[in-house]
Amino acid sequence: MFSDQSSAITRMKSATASLSDRPESPAEIDFALIELLFFAYRDFTAEPDKLLDQYGFGRAHHRVIHFVNRRPGLTVAELLDVLRITKQSLARV
Repeated sequence: MFSDQSSAITRMKSATASLSDRPESPAEIDFALIELLFFAYRDFTAEPDKLLDQYGFGRAHHRVIHFVNRRPGLTVAELLDVLRITKQSLARV
């Protein structure tokens, strides 16, 4: 269980409570929803990031390993296309 899971749940409850007050016009920005997505993403990725860090890996390493494992025979060009990155970006991984 996440150490700050209860505070994340509290934030999510307060943010979702305000969803009924969403803007009527698409031109208005719903900051409560944007913040809810930010906190959800941060909390969702915190534990996997810690695990990857134990191996000296980051998210980019994880994506490369995942797709190379799932698609045997994947060429570098195909990997670049799947990840939508450049050779220069891949070289940093």
